[in-house]
Amino acid sequence: MLLFLMLMASMAFLAIFLILNKKSMPAERQGEVKEVLNKDAFVVQFDDARPTIVRFHGISMASESEMLDDQIFEFLHDEIRGGRVLVKPIRVSTGDVIIGELHSLSGEYFNATMVRRGFARWTPSEAADDRKLGDAQKAAKLEQLGVWNPAVHQLLVGRLRGDCENEQPSEDRGEIEATRSEETEDYSDLADAELNPESN
Repeated sequence: MLLFLMLMASMAFLAIFLILNKKSMPAERQGEVKEVLNKDAFVVQFDDARPTIVRFHGISMASESEMLDDQIFEFLHDEIRGGRVLVKPIRVSTGDVIIGELHSLSGEYFNATMVRRGFARWTPSEAADDRKLGDAQKAAKLEQLGVWNPAVHQLLVGRLRGDCENEQPSEDRGEIEATRSEETEDYSDLADAELNPESN
């Protein structure tokens, strides 16, 4: 009986510990996109907090080798920057960066728009249940837009073959590695302390 009571007490203590130390997922919030940091990261000034980094969930942006960056940034600056958005957080990553869905207040789902225009690919391993992303990718493939355009694909394959055939000097490799690291930039200096009080 004593063993049973000790077991119950330890389970209750563990449950309380987990509840108190649980990171809460912020609710949907509205804000203004203040800045485009890169192809999939934005500074959003939420109405109820300081600026926060928000990244697209469920998509993988076109690589630099696919040479769509100019079109992508033109779209982001014309359609998203300066606009009001609704952010639906999926998770909070290192540095309190919100990974989530971005919607315009009129209902446009920007994650799907990026895929639909061929600027990004749906990542089923991250967003398997998101039918809108899957449907957007089917449409982009069918119309051969962006990353699905045969000319873009041929360009990418040709550049990859050229990289393999011609071993690059070490200084060129450094530039390539710097470009690749663009995907994993650290935004912790712009993090929202209210999202993750433990980071302070």
